[in-house]
Amino acid sequence: MDKLTKFTREELACPRCGKVHLCDRYSVINVTEKPELKEKVLLNKLFVFKCDACGLTAPLTYESVYVDTKKKLLFYLTPEMTEEAKKSIAMWDKVEARQKRIVTSLNDLKEKILIADNLLDDRIVEFMKIEHLKQLEKEMKDDNLLDILFDYKGQQYYFMVFFEKKGIGRIPVSREYYREAEHRYLGKLARREDHGFREINMKWAGDIVFSRN
Repeated sequence: MDKLTKFTREELACPRCGKVHLCDRYSVINVTEKPELKEKVLLNKLFVFKCDACGLTAPLTYESVYVDTKKKLLFYLTPEMTEEAKKSIAMWDKVEARQKRIVTSLNDLKEKILIADNLLDDRIVEFMKIEHLKQLEKEMKDDNLLDILFDYKGQQYYFMVFFEKKGIGRIPVSREYYREAEHRYLGKLARREDHGFREINMKWAGDIVFSRN
């Protein structure tokens, strides 16, 4: 399968004012071939619709494959697991890679990229999120927890915590804690199959943490 960057230029009408724009939709993003696309993904400059007439800016999420041939990463972005997406994923599963992941949002894709940049295991990161839910019990009693995402600045790791009412918070995470979590869960991971594309998220981690096996 051709892993080179591919995009089509399509006409999209602004949902606010109706002006038609030409937008690039990337079916394959190979950041080894085109490193500048990685930065555009992380800065929300690739999957976005901008109208120069009325000023509307809106996320534009669609099926796309993020390829890093140097690091041997394949991240398949699909907002919905349609039959077409399943067929495409099956085709991409034939491509050799060290890590294959399914993500359903741009934020999830960005998180996978950042975790890989720090040479961390995204499965361990999801286990750490589950453990941090205990710290958030008080806030969760009167607010809805929307998401927890890994991020970093310099040498400092942290979790960005998104609440419906309170907004965004930050929980620092030490490298020592990551290593401790890695030690705690390596046994569980060794007993599980991890081949092909997987959706590795908090639900996946919670099912393992709270299982009796």
